[in-house]
Amino acid sequence: MTLAKFSILIKKIAERTLYWSTYIPDFLFFQLTKRKTPKEKIVVFVGMYMHARVARMARWVKQTSNRKCILVAQKAVFTPALSNDSFDKTFLFRNKWHLLKILKSYGGRNVIIHSFGPPHEAAFELIKLSKEKNEKQVILFDFQDLMISNFGLNPPFSYMKKDLDREKFILNNADGIVAHSLELQTAKKYFGEIKTPKLFFPLYVDNVAFKEKANKIDDELHLVYVGGVHSKFQNKDYFGGLQLYWLVEKLNEQKIHFHIYPAPTNRKEDLIDYIKFDKKFDYFHLHEPVSQANLIEEINKYDFGVIPFFHNTNNKLNAKRTYCTTLKLFNYIEAGIPMIIGEDTAFENFLGQRFNSSISFTYEMFDDVRKNLSSINYNETLEHIRQTRETYSLENNIQKLLEFYKRFE
Repeated sequence: MTLAKFSILIKKIAERTLYWSTYIPDFLFFQLTKRKTPKEKIVVFVGMYMHARVARMARWVKQTSNRKCILVAQKAVFTPALSNDSFDKTFLFRNKWHLLKILKSYGGRNVIIHSFGPPHEAAFELIKLSKEKNEKQVILFDFQDLMISNFGLNPPFSYMKKDLDREKFILNNADGIVAHSLELQTAKKYFGEIKTPKLFFPLYVDNVAFKEKANKIDDELHLVYVGGVHSKFQNKDYFGGLQLYWLVEKLNEQKIHFHIYPAPTNRKEDLIDYIKFDKKFDYFHLHEPVSQANLIEEINKYDFGVIPFFHNTNNKLNAKRTYCTTLKLFNYIEAGIPMIIGEDTAFENFLGQRFNSSISFTYEMFDDVRKNLSSINYNETLEHIRQTRETYSLENNIQKLLEFYKRFE
């Protein structure tokens, strides 16, 4: 076992210790707590790990409706850098009984429980309890990624198998589904027909974050990647798509600057290889993670955003890349910069084309990036971004989500 793997194991043990040490007391508190029904309209966003898309939605729900917004997330893995000041209250739960106790204060038809995943434990426990008690509580499920899209019904890790069972239950028993990607297509293939009402809500760009990009006037080339990365010691079947050392090496050989801003959720252990690359290569630059509030200002100074995902880098289903989406695509548009998108991510290429802001690359095209970018009129592309992003903004589309809420009141 490597030192990095051992460090991750210790952190996981600490998280589980917190979970189980408070389990029985929180069960007793749950039993003693009475259910409350607020009179005002409230949306309670509930999940395990914090996802940046949730805070973005909450901002516009709060600004465009008379609903309060509450956040409930798991204490052990909560990432403040992915949240914002849109929430009237934030609760961090220790275990499932603490979670269920908190939610007893938000019962009734005035409350929309907007659960999100993965992981799925929080959504699963809420929906299961609601069904068992036959409560009149609206619980929606919001996803960007689905577990079934990774390996179908045969994942390499036991915890994934358990989450698959939860995922199937949630998709068939939630009151509604908010889908940010097309990964339900894979879910239908393996789980069968899903009759739950659905809203397709493809993330959109956040008007608050819009920034203008200055026209390009020199020959220096700076590419930027934001999001999760992993070092070589991690399982390649699952993490291979985020092991970007191949791209670091290719771009350095071509004397193209490559900047990586790791996700705030990245463990330090995941960055071991990139710390070495930063010292070794002149054209590679590893930056500190940046909060969503400051990210757009940071990446606006670079020339292209990169989404370098391909079928050949890992053993996930090809359908995963075909149907998936990523918030980094919308962050690049908010920053006003064009994108290079791997050809295998079909839905993301479709979205990039809707903004008239992307070029599709094969894996081999990264061998000569300058040549393969030569067909782009850079300054015209910047203008296309400015003209199209308002149409696909949260401000112009949040009513779709609010109308979906109203279906269940």
